[in-house]
Amino acid sequence: MAKKIRQISDSLAWNIFLMAVGAFVFIVGYNGIAAHHNFVPGALYGLSVVVQKISPEYSLSRWYFLLNIPLFILAWRGVSRRFFFLNMWTMGLVSVMTSYVQIDLGIQNEIYAAIASGAIMGGGCGIILRTYGGGGGLDVVAVILNQRYGIRFGAFYFVVNAVVMSFALSRYTPDKIIASLMMLFISSVVTEYVLSLFNQRKAVRVISRKAEIIVHELTRERKMHATLIPGKGGYSGEPIDMVYSITDNLRLRSLEQVVFEIDPEAIFVVENTFSVIGQNINKRKAY
Repeated sequence: MAKKIRQISDSLAWNIFLMAVGAFVFIVGYNGIAAHHNFVPGALYGLSVVVQKISPEYSLSRWYFLLNIPLFILAWRGVSRRFFFLNMWTMGLVSVMTSYVQIDLGIQNEIYAAIASGAIMGGGCGIILRTYGGGGGLDVVAVILNQRYGIRFGAFYFVVNAVVMSFALSRYTPDKIIASLMMLFISSVVTEYVLSLFNQRKAVRVISRKAEIIVHELTRERKMHATLIPGKGGYSGEPIDMVYSITDNLRLRSLEQVVFEIDPEAIFVVENTFSVIGQNINKRKAY
């Protein structure tokens, strides 16, 4: 069953569908709320909003499309063709939906609007980034910079958003800038949350004198992942092993039960992880 789910998530049709859903959710957040309050979003879409404010002879969707062109030309040889064309697909969807998805969710309070728009737009970005593509030209550039120079995605987008807000200072009131920053912060938090929904696991450490029996039970009988790490007691100096395992919320209780049935005196430590990738736990995203 798990193998079948992974095959579906790796399919091109599923990735294209997720990108369409993510683009629609993002535009609902912007056109439905943020645009009515003149908030400035982040990244290239935010730069397009600011440029359109300065030069209104072109629509927002056209500016977004035009600003993407040089970035896609620059990135043509920098990433895989699949990643390139999936980004092109998302960029086209966002451009078209910007023009034709015209709605108003009716949120009047500016604080509520910043919270709601940030949450919805962040959800859309998270769905897009869950695929094997990205959200447009800057995602392509971010991948190239990360692969060639090790520049982190967060650092890159922090600089980009700082530039966008610097341009916006001359056209927007301080209140709008602050509300926009609030929206961007919430959007980034929700994006990270959506990305971690399917990658997040529980890291379990078990210290026990019956570690070998626990590992055998977990790996042979329960088909769980487990690693035996040799150790030594800090006070007694006696050899004692530690079991390290990765699991999810559904099987955590089962793992705990196995451990304490075998050794009631075991020490059981559980930690939240942001992302676990590798082997057959979760496939790494390839560009």
